[in-house]
Amino acid sequence: MVATAHGKVMKVTAPSFHDEALWRKRGSKWTCISAGPVLHWMIGKPYHEVSRYIERKGWRVIWG
Repeated sequence: MVATAHGKVMKVTAPSFHDEALWRKRGSKWTCISAGPVLHWMIGKPYHEVSRYIERKGWRVIWG
């Protein structure tokens, strides 16, 4: 994960979209704190839950 002043940026690419989400560590878990319009559903969700969904969909993730 690439760090910014506010957290870590996740870039997601799929055949029909490209969007980004911002993640921050809360306690021992990474949680999405902000996301673009396509990934808005991620906000408030823990990374382990989102990563399983992304993997099932076959989307590409780049940190940075």
